[in-house]
Amino acid sequence: MTDSILKGKVLYAFGDSIVDGHYYTKRSCVNVVADNEGMTLVKCARNGATIRFSTIRNGLEGQILQQAEFVGIDQPKPDVILFNGGANDAWPDLIPAYLGAVSESKDPAELDLTTYAGCFEATILAFRRHWPDTPIVYLAVAKIGRDWAVQNYLRQVQLAACRKWGVTVADVFGETDLDARNEDMRVTYSFDMLGTDGLPGTPETATYPDPDVHPSGTHPNLAGIDKYYAPIITKALKAALGGDAQ
Repeated sequence: MTDSILKGKVLYAFGDSIVDGHYYTKRSCVNVVADNEGMTLVKCARNGATIRFSTIRNGLEGQILQQAEFVGIDQPKPDVILFNGGANDAWPDLIPAYLGAVSESKDPAELDLTTYAGCFEATILAFRRHWPDTPIVYLAVAKIGRDWAVQNYLRQVQLAACRKWGVTVADVFGETDLDARNEDMRVTYSFDMLGTDGLPGTPETATYPDPDVHPSGTHPNLAGIDKYYAPIITKALKAALGGDAQ
């Protein structure tokens, strides 16, 4: 068996708590993929981060496009970049009012940075500015515990921007059946607290005071990562690097 095209490669990862790992950052979805594939991981994601403008509060939140500035000068250059973003923008009082649209223009000066679309494109361009020749993968996360119409509005922008700028999509949303609107899946494959074993909670290890809404379905636990996230991310990273995606 030949080595994977990913072995020895450097992966930079940006985004929100889904990439960071929420309360278990040492084994987020990107950590699992990097470990499985023998990659070097440089992770700069932050819990609560957004695509649209946000300030950093108590070490959390902030705007994802600014995370490129967090990478230390001593880090190895990336072979591939992965980012996500949208879960913390997906609120009905903001979208679709500030959704915006992806235009045909590739002039950065024409981006409307008050909109989600403008900031999403600006995020891609921020990574391109820092690492011009590095392929980029966007992680389209699973169907989560947010307003369904809003999730679909954001998805339209995400896919359009990725097509426009040649970004590969790791499409957990579209290529798997993981859906937090399904109660069994929400409970089985996500976590909002650590379990009695110190790992991301499962139905056997975590009891929530409000089980009708928690776990929320947003943050995949280890079972959700292994079954849904890791295979899709791995396939997309291979495709971005020009290898066999199988």
